[in-house]
Order: sequence, then C-alpha cells, then structure tokens
Amino acid sequence: MKLDLNSKIPIYMQISEIIREAVVAGDLKPNDSIPSVRQMCVEYGINPQTILNATSLLIQENILEKRRGLGMYVTSIAQEKLVSIELEKFRQEYIPFLVERGKLLGFTSNEICQIIKSIDKGDDNG
Repeated sequence: MKLDLNSKIPIYMQISEIIREAVVAGDLKPNDSIPSVRQMCVEYGINPQTILNATSLLIQENILEKRRGLGMYVTSIAQEKLVSIELEKFRQEYIPFLVERGKLLGFTSNEICQIIKSIDKGDDNG
C-alpha cells in the first residue's frame, strides 16, 4: 500500500494502516521489528512526527510495543487481534453490503454465492 498525499485520510492513519495490513498478511510477525522512524521517513518522504503519531496509535492499540534502545516491535497478540477485527468487519460490513447491492441488481442469494464461487476459482465470467 502506498501513501496518498491527496487523500482526506491523515497520513499518520495511512501509515498505521500499512503496518496493520502487513501484520494481518503475515509480512510482519509477532516480535518482528518494524523499520525505524528514520527509515520510514526516507521511504515515505514525510516528517518524523507523522511516523511517531502512527506508531503511537499502534502502541495504544497494543499492536506495537516500544523496546528501549531497540526500536518498535509487533506484539505477540497483534496478528490475532487484527485478524479478528478484520473478520468481524468483513461479516458486519462487506458481506451485507455485497448482498444488498446484488439483490438491488436483481440477483438471488444463490446467484450471489455462485458469482463469489466463480471469482474464487478465477473464472471472470461469473
């Protein structure tokens, strides 16, 4: 995920979401260190305070922990916690929206399921 400097979403929130997504995807595992503030500043071309705002948010959420003199690390519960949150969001937001839109377009529940199955198999024809 890249930063969108024109987005209405604050940059520090975008940074925190990039880290969250890396944890959910397993790219960052429990006890992995994240790049230093300096490294992220260079990578994204943004102010160190913006990075600190993002990491502070993740520390408050118990996704990251600061280890004095060592940097910031993914907590042991981060992936489980974030996956649980994302699964709930998927169930409560995405699926109902998908079903509502499909029915608005005239699909039955069975047809919606078949479309999902065909997409999952890689068949673009639905």
